[in-house]
Amino acid sequence: MDTQYCYEKEIMSPDILIVRDGDGYRLLHGHLRLANVMRTASEVVVEIQGEGKVRIMKTRGGYVVGKDGQRLPLYPN
Repeated sequence: MDTQYCYEKEIMSPDILIVRDGDGYRLLHGHLRLANVMRTASEVVVEIQGEGKVRIMKTRGGYVVGKDGQRLPLYPN
């Protein structure tokens, strides 16, 4: 039996700053903190000011932000 486990963490830290940028989001601060958390989780929940809680997932192409059924890119600074 092949079972996949999805491990999720919630980060409510001011160390990570993400803002909306056109067709995606931009990670302005906290690159290392996010990368460190993503080593032990398949996705994290982050609070974005003005947007609320969003899920950040790691894909082959980089990080994506899941919000309202969409997956939008998370651009590095």
